[in-house]
Amino acid sequence: WGCHWAAGSRDVPPVPPSGCDDLIGAVFELGRTLCRLQLSDEELALFTAAVLLSPDRPWLTESKKVQKLQDKIYVALQHEIQKKHSAEDKLSKMVSKLPLMKTICNLHLDKLEFFRLLHPETAMNFPPLYKEVFNSELQYSDPRES
Repeated sequence: WGCHWAAGSRDVPPVPPSGCDDLIGAVFELGRTLCRLQLSDEELALFTAAVLLSPDRPWLTESKKVQKLQDKIYVALQHEIQKKHSAEDKLSKMVSKLPLMKTICNLHLDKLEFFRLLHPETAMNFPPLYKEVFNSELQYSDPRES
């Protein structure tokens, strides 16, 4: 998504009501604050990798290895920030967004679970990649098996 709306305006683009206003609002707030940081493509890629390689996921069996890899990515990110002569506190500002990202993840999982309970037959037909990504948190059981 582009940062054009986040640069000078506090207005969030209109979103149709969906019962997910809290989730959508949190996503746009995250987008707005990340856009203000004016991350380069390299910084954004490294930050994304660091976030994805989170060692605190309960289903991980090798969390120490993931932690070591994440630490290396943060070192590379700090190097990239210094190389671009960015503000000293840029990395800490980026890391300060992690609690909001965790909140967004939890809100998303709550919405998925609610949707799965309300529409189990539709949830069974989610794309395979979507099911794989969220399978550790959600169980897509066939209601006919119960």
